Amino acid sequence: MKKKFIVREVLYYFVLLLITSFVILPIIIAITNSLRQNYSEIFAYSNKISLFTFLPESATFRHYAELFNEWNFWRPVVNSFFVSIVTVIGGFLVNALAGFAFAKYQFKGKTVLFTIFLFSFMIPFEVISIPLYKTTGNLGLLNTRLALILPMTGNGMIIFLYRQFFKEIPDALIDSAGIDGAGTLRIFFWLITPLSKPVIISASLMMFIQQWDAFLWPMVAASDAKLKVLQVAISELYGETYTDWTLVYAATVIAILIPTMFVLPLQKYYIKGVAGTGIKE
Repeated sequence: MKKKFIVREVLYYFVLLLITSFVILPIIIAITNSLRQNYSEIFAYSNKISLFTFLPESATFRHYAELFNEWNFWRPVVNSFFVSIVTVIGGFLVNALAGFAFAKYQFKGKTVLFTIFLFSFMIPFEVISIPLYKTTGNLGLLNTRLALILPMTGNGMIIFLYRQFFKEIPDALIDSAGIDGAGTLRIFFWLITPLSKPVIISASLMMFIQQWDAFLWPMVAASDAKLKVLQVAISELYGETYTDWTLVYAATVIAILIPTMFVLPLQKYYIKGVAGTGIKE
């Protein structure tokens, strides 16, 4: 019996190690290629697997310096970070309040409206990009940061997460606060919000990563070079006749590193938030 248990444990950890390798290996290769002296080394060690496929012969940070000094890469990084943070803040105010209303209040058309929100995050963004572009243009918001932020603030998936989490908070707690004279906003910000740290962090991370990785909408809605975001800047590193792949890999590593700095320390809250928003009625 003990022997079967050991074999099962070994097999379990072997499968975990295999899955982890598939996830981490591309990141290791990207970091390695970003540190090579020139892009020809990438192809020299890609056909035949060796130690230098995963480690550069002589590492250099020259490509990172070139990105910021010659390509002004700091501006897209700052733009992406600013747009993502403001979207997270606005998204909390809009989506959390909507989720709170759907979870704790009764009003006419509630079920129909919530169903519309559920269907909204099932629609591919490409389907709504043209009408969204026309609407943004009619409002005079094209080539502004608001054009990048406002359309992404409301999110049906995030509203669903908040609603499911808030449903688990006892109604008696809210009723007692109301009896004490607290208004709706005060109940939400002073009572509900402190109890909802896991779902707030989960939703914020999801919105941050979505905005950080956004490419199609920023490329369409903000063509001004001063508003260029990170993913659009990376796409411009590809040339028609020549592409310095070490620069592309260096930019990709930067794009991976910044959200990772947020996800890793907050991952336990992220898991709690997602686990605590199961479909319960």
